[in-house]
Amino acid sequence: MNEATRARLLEINRDFYTTVTAPFNATRQAHTPGKARLVALIGAQPEGEPLRVLDVGCGNGRLAFMLEALGRPIDYVGVDAASGLLELAAENTRDLIHVRTRFIQADLAGDSWSEALAGNFDAVLCLATLQHMPGYALRSRLVTTLGRLTADDGILIISAWQFMESDRLRARVLPWEEADVDATQIEPGDALLPWKQEVYAVRYVHQTTAQEFTRLATDSGLRITDTFRADGREGNLNLYVLLQRINVGAESDT
Repeated sequence: MNEATRARLLEINRDFYTTVTAPFNATRQAHTPGKARLVALIGAQPEGEPLRVLDVGCGNGRLAFMLEALGRPIDYVGVDAASGLLELAAENTRDLIHVRTRFIQADLAGDSWSEALAGNFDAVLCLATLQHMPGYALRSRLVTTLGRLTADDGILIISAWQFMESDRLRARVLPWEEADVDATQIEPGDALLPWKQEVYAVRYVHQTTAQEFTRLATDSGLRITDTFRADGREGNLNLYVLLQRINVGAESDT
């Protein structure tokens, strides 16, 4: 994928989230089965100091609201590029008691967005966000950064929309020329999909398969500890991947 195509796809998604802010927020309120399972995993970590949770691509802050149900102290940082969604996130979470929130606007496709974050986190989540990073090189860079932000004994959780496995979603895929994208530069798994709730908009998405996750983990110095499928009308449209950092120092002593 050349730089011009990557820039165009990123532009499409910036415009998409500006256009759909209100209806997107309205459709992202429910506690999905997959996210409920993640909240339970986070809550199972040992008691003690407040849990440090990083939500990369936090959108409207739904995860912070769900974490409140754990009833334990959590320092939550949400990062997203969409200013409108971050404003809603702050509003949606302002009355939380156990979860202390901080929201940061940052371009996740850039190479310096993580500089505003200090230390490592007990749980790092990147849900339905990797799929908006055009080109394997950009996805690999993001996963590497996520791993670096995860504590040695922490967990990294990434989810990816498996839209190509749904007949109804695959039927909605748009031709690249509709968004002035050079079709010769796209990668397998790339697609344009329409949004038709209240407004019309087009978004770029990439289906990150289990095989690609294996490659991403290897290239980023991570190991996959578990995977599961959940959510969507079919009950399996999100692939959740749990990863941990490979402790090179510990392995060299064995």
